[in-house]
Amino acid sequence: MSRHFDGLVSAGFEPVADAFGANFDRRGDTAASCVVYADGKPVVDLSAGETDRGRWTPDTRSVVFSVSKGVTTVCVLMAVERGLIELDAAVAKYWPEFADNGKETTTVRQLLAHQAGLVAPEADLTADDLRAWHPVVDRLARQAPAWIPGTTFAYHAITFGWLAGEVLRRASGQRPSEWLRDHVAGPLNLAMTYGADLADPDFCPMLEPLPNTEPAEAIDELLAQPMAVRAMSLGGLFDPANMTESANGPDYLTPEIPGANLVANARSLARLYAATVGEVDGIRLLAPDTVSDAAAVRSKGKPFIGPAEGNRWGTGFMLASTRRGMAGPGSFGHDGLGGQLAFAHPETRIAFAYQTARPGGVPDDRAEALCRALRTCL
Repeated sequence: MSRHFDGLVSAGFEPVADAFGANFDRRGDTAASCVVYADGKPVVDLSAGETDRGRWTPDTRSVVFSVSKGVTTVCVLMAVERGLIELDAAVAKYWPEFADNGKETTTVRQLLAHQAGLVAPEADLTADDLRAWHPVVDRLARQAPAWIPGTTFAYHAITFGWLAGEVLRRASGQRPSEWLRDHVAGPLNLAMTYGADLADPDFCPMLEPLPNTEPAEAIDELLAQPMAVRAMSLGGLFDPANMTESANGPDYLTPEIPGANLVANARSLARLYAATVGEVDGIRLLAPDTVSDAAAVRSKGKPFIGPAEGNRWGTGFMLASTRRGMAGPGSFGHDGLGGQLAFAHPETRIAFAYQTARPGGVPDDRAEALCRALRTCL
């Protein structure tokens, strides 16, 4: 490791620490954390850097963007295990209003696999709508899908969280924030919430993104498509060309946005995923059969909108792919805008989290460099 970092590096995991150091030395990181669990115990726990708010510590929380989707999926799958939700049942079984405009046969699994055709809200949304929750889900329930659900897919960048979250609320009586608090974060002692108080001393806003060093063709292609722009802007509320700046404001941080505004630290993310593939202090969140079913490929190839980047999706989770190697085949989790990543690997009972304050430019190899190093340790 080319520089000194405080933290834990267990024998055999030194390559991960070396890659973490190289992220600072060569790949532009200025404040970041990386945590790895094996068999329910931490084997790597590294944090380093400075921000405008001072030293970046293991307790520092930040927006991890779409890493949120994996955490929300864990909450939904816990409700499935408790018999509250059936994945192959119609969404309308739990949310009757959702049957409007040709969506009566759309299943919960299709919704979680980005196949529902509700990528972007047709109606412009306001910050008050987001804070109130119900105006958002009511509008999505009335909306016609962009395609016949189940016939193709496209990434539901922000709407995923409200769609999955409303199914959870209807079936359990709890919003994702409440389920996360009561059944996940509380029992496991995790520092994670949807949204954050800007005055929280452990919260750190996103820093200035790293510059692009190559043409951002995939991003340019996405921003050239009106539906994709609307999916991220919600009709003008956020700036899809600068989501990291939008994410530092109260309109993004005050509401509960279960697909996009989880605020957490790497320790909590790795601990959560460790509890999906084994026990952590006697707690296991998901059974092996649930994980195996959720990690089966449901969506891949060319999406309805956006570039074909090689991503693969299971039931709610992003899976290991040519773009996201994670710990190899069988890995499941989710990445997030700017370079964030968290996942687990059932076969090795490995869990991983990388959290950075400095969003990546194009290309951004930081998380993948850590994952390549991790694979050499397994």
